[in-house]
Amino acid sequence: MNPIPTNSRRWLWLVLSLVSAFSMWHYVTYIWSANQPPHFSDLYAQWWTAHELFLHGRQPYTLAIAREIQTMIYGAPVSASNTGDPSELSGGFAYPLYVVFLMWPTLHMSFGAAQTVFACLFAGLTLLSLLLWLKALDWRLPASGLATLAFFTLGSFPALQGIKLQNLSLLAAFLVAATVASLASDHLMVAGILLAAATIKPQFVVLLLPSLAMWTIGDWRRRRPFAWSFMAMMLFLILSSELLVPGWIPRFVAIVRAYPQYTYGHSLLDVWFTPRIGPFVAAAFILTALALCWRCRSCPAKSTQFLLASSLSLAATLVVIPTLAPHTQLLLLPGFLLLLCYRRSIWQSSRTARLLLVTAWILPAWAWVAASAMTLAAIWMPSGNLLRFWILPLYTSPLIPLGIVLALGFLLRGQNRLAFQSGLT
Repeated sequence: MNPIPTNSRRWLWLVLSLVSAFSMWHYVTYIWSANQPPHFSDLYAQWWTAHELFLHGRQPYTLAIAREIQTMIYGAPVSASNTGDPSELSGGFAYPLYVVFLMWPTLHMSFGAAQTVFACLFAGLTLLSLLLWLKALDWRLPASGLATLAFFTLGSFPALQGIKLQNLSLLAAFLVAATVASLASDHLMVAGILLAAATIKPQFVVLLLPSLAMWTIGDWRRRRPFAWSFMAMMLFLILSSELLVPGWIPRFVAIVRAYPQYTYGHSLLDVWFTPRIGPFVAAAFILTALALCWRCRSCPAKSTQFLLASSLSLAATLVVIPTLAPHTQLLLLPGFLLLLCYRRSIWQSSRTARLLLVTAWILPAWAWVAASAMTLAAIWMPSGNLLRFWILPLYTSPLIPLGIVLALGFLLRGQNRLAFQSGLT
């Protein structure tokens, strides 16, 4: 049986990516979000807080602001069984105060206009994130290959969910990608500024920060501009926010502490090992990930080992932070690209590597398979009849970060490094 020519394979993958992206769009639009309130959006809290703070001088971390946001998003304020219950703040402003600076250009826009602007912005930033990771990898693709990756990326559930909700996860993921790409291009000061900006989602950089700190210390003389620019930018953001709202940090910390109590604030490890034991498992998980990253502290930012360590820290973050929200999984994009770029050498290295590689692909592929099946089913039956199966494409979602962590962690082990280095495709 003759193998399929390379050009034909490329076009087949391009068609498959188009079909997958369309199917996922149909699922997100007509099934996953079918019963959401008409004004449901993760952007409203930031937009309304900035609007009220800059135009009316109102404090952002208050119950009054939270109730106004709840009324817009849910149709009515959230009722709590007891006064002071953390659920009273559900849906309110739960970001560092300096997020409002990003919303400043939208102050005089209607919220509908702001939604449209941010939906387009986030779609563009997601594609730009893909290009930045490819640049960091120094991986040049033909136009058909680049288009295929673009359709798979933008047509993934995490991207489409983030765009639908206008969640700032997509902006934070872009800033992380820009940080690593800047490091790989030896623009250390720019990278520090971008990393500080990425702390608008502090949980996104909870492992990346110590990983990059170890890397910076590994060659402090050359890499210290990265550290100084990061600290200077953080100081500017914190102090400017303090001038705007004195004492905002304790209020933000109080919101952060209450946040897991009014959301499903559990990590995958909490689900598997119970919330009592899960934090201890998470601590061991973090130490293991950082120990693997420590091995790469002397590697140049352009090296495969550095990108592996950065990708591992991002993937491990999604395993340990208390959220299972799929839109956070755009942080896994560099891990997927590394596994794809080096797939041949990984496949040839060992049976364990092959098993981990297959697992890392099957877990996210399930979402597209299930969404395509539901899209086909919608031809013969109304989408409303499929709503009871809405969870089907998301069955494997919580396991995807763990699959990527195991694959990347295995590759970072010392005995696999030489085989991996020789596997450029």
